[in-house]
Amino acid sequence: MNQSFPADLAREAHSLFKRGFNEEEVSLELRQKGAAENLLQDLINHVKQIRNNKRRKNGFLCCGAGIFLLVFGCMLTFFLYNNGGDIRFVMYGLTTLGVGLTIKGMIDLLGW
Repeated sequence: MNQSFPADLAREAHSLFKRGFNEEEVSLELRQKGAAENLLQDLINHVKQIRNNKRRKNGFLCCGAGIFLLVFGCMLTFFLYNNGGDIRFVMYGLTTLGVGLTIKGMIDLLGW
């Protein structure tokens, strides 16, 4: 779906979404700048798709890092436990960090 939009309108829509404007406010601003009605909804959908793709990529990275920390923490806990080391930091610190990153990644993947 390779659509060509006027570059200035696409940049304007992207910056408005970045500043926290909702869909109706972005539509109103773009109408005032002279955007055609048939182009308006396609442009907003395109910018939303780009934003969701970035969040999805970030979600996969966070989930991967979180799962890595969980597995690494589990293996390190087993190793330290068998050798008589202190496991509190590894078991609680890395597990908490791993769970937090995994949940943040899942939230980004689901689009909440």
